[in-house]
Amino acid sequence: MASGRSGTSICCRKNKAISRGVSVLTKKTYLQEGFIRRILLLAIVLIAISIPGGVSAQPVISSEIAPLGKLRVATNGGNPQLVTRTPDGKMVGGVALDVGQFVAAKLGVSFEAVAYANADAYTQSFGKAEWDIAIGPRTPLVAEKAEFSPDLMLSDLMYVAAPGREFADAGQVDRPGVKIGVGRNPGADQFLIRTLKSAELVRPGGGGVEALRSGKADVWAANATNVQGVADALPGAKVVPRAFTTERYTVALPKGRSSAAQAKLAEIVNEAKRTGIVQKAIDEASLRGVQVAPN
Repeated sequence: MASGRSGTSICCRKNKAISRGVSVLTKKTYLQEGFIRRILLLAIVLIAISIPGGVSAQPVISSEIAPLGKLRVATNGGNPQLVTRTPDGKMVGGVALDVGQFVAAKLGVSFEAVAYANADAYTQSFGKAEWDIAIGPRTPLVAEKAEFSPDLMLSDLMYVAAPGREFADAGQVDRPGVKIGVGRNPGADQFLIRTLKSAELVRPGGGGVEALRSGKADVWAANATNVQGVADALPGAKVVPRAFTTERYTVALPKGRSSAAQAKLAEIVNEAKRTGIVQKAIDEASLRGVQVAPN
């Protein structure tokens, strides 16, 4: 009988040991599986945020470019190559508005236009935190205050001569006794102030029609669309053949934005050019002397 009880006791202990072993193995397997699941989840998250436009990368870049949750797009509201207006002055389209809305949509934020009255006001806005991106010419006065996207479009700068004044082409304008009128701080002003050798640069105010009609300027310098507008409005005024330079329009970020934000903006600008957004805006505004910049 003692021997039987002893055998039963041994069997019980063996069974308990086996049960404990199975329990340990089960618990170990569960922990290993949990560890593997956590590693896989971490890997998925890391891959997602490393992909441009990934689930976490996109909101981060969007919030850097548009920190207020909306994209404030600055431009020169007086430039017909950027903004189209109705006769009563209402903005209804143009390259700056169309491209700005495209960028905002790509970033997943709302769009807000910040239109300045003229080139001088637009230029002075750089560095004042009044906007998130700016669409306009890349000029020396703003070059040190912004990060620029690839070129958006290229625009001819030309002359229109006052009634009775004749010039064979743009190369004949820079000579003694000729007064060249410009607005304050547009691309034509910033280019000519650095390059003229003999002609006089004047800023009479009031626009090209008044400057030529009053005799304050012999020619007016501006983009091709503005020049044609002056010629159409002033009988006897003639567009001088050939552009004197080409102006580069771009999209600017405030200085100091990250390389990731700059890369995202460049990607969107190139997409706007590639998919016809820029060309469509140029065509709808009937712009002269303007072409989409190559990628």
